[in-house]
Amino acid sequence: MFSTGTTYFLVIVIVYICVIWGALIPFRAGLLYNGTVYCMAIGGYFAGYMSKTFGWGFAACVIGAMLIGTIFGFVPALGFSRTSGIVTAVSSMALIFIIQSVLRNLLFLGGATGLVGIPKVPNLLQWSFITLIILGVFLHRLNNSRIGRALEAIQTDPQMAQSLGINTRDLTVLALTLSSAFAAVGGAIYAFNIRVLYPGTYSFSLLLNVMTMLFVGGRYTQWGPIISAPLLWSITIFMPRSVQRLSNYIYAGILILILMLRPEGIVTRSMLHKIKTFFSFLLDKAKRVDPSISH
Repeated sequence: MFSTGTTYFLVIVIVYICVIWGALIPFRAGLLYNGTVYCMAIGGYFAGYMSKTFGWGFAACVIGAMLIGTIFGFVPALGFSRTSGIVTAVSSMALIFIIQSVLRNLLFLGGATGLVGIPKVPNLLQWSFITLIILGVFLHRLNNSRIGRALEAIQTDPQMAQSLGINTRDLTVLALTLSSAFAAVGGAIYAFNIRVLYPGTYSFSLLLNVMTMLFVGGRYTQWGPIISAPLLWSITIFMPRSVQRLSNYIYAGILILILMLRPEGIVTRSMLHKIKTFFSFLLDKAKRVDPSISH
């Protein structure tokens, strides 16, 4: 249906949305967690190795990556549950250095030369899109659940949340662990799309991409990345090479501008509320015209 280039672009967009959604979960509790790139690397290398060595299919690799990402995300989450703010942000950045160093020294994963020869997955775009839908439904249910509201209470006032009986430490661990699982799934999809993995791929440049898309799209809703990911990734893919080489500087400039001019990003909660109100108005009007119309 799509050309190879278009498929590559769309799958990478799906990868970014998965990883950004992962970053959104702890952010809902006021935690800027940078460990998503760390777990993206773990999920990618796990999927690539299991597929190449043991012939695992897409579904098995994605589920396995999610589980292994959950485990490797849970361990540091226990420590980060005692931190907050800039301490969490800076400390979680250290995980990027750690995973790069580990991957460069694991020869069965290719070491510094990288993991090559990852098998091609038929209908990768379709499988990736199905995975994205599943994650999106889960995230939507989470955001509108008691857990989602409790995380938002922690962001508003941690002490108030504790006085209401909310276990802030356990919820922080849960949020960081779920974030790691989402990122690992994104990493697995990325591995099948690129089919060659290098330790240097999981760098601060990738983190800058994720954070820029997060803040530009809107860091308080799951719908923002659906807009920001394709828009910003287009700079890297479709712009002239002279512009592509400056993509990091462009991303940094866009991030600074959005934080200064529109801190909540493109998609805000008030915008979503207005859209919901507008469609409710149209539905009520249609029901008055035709009473047979129901929800």
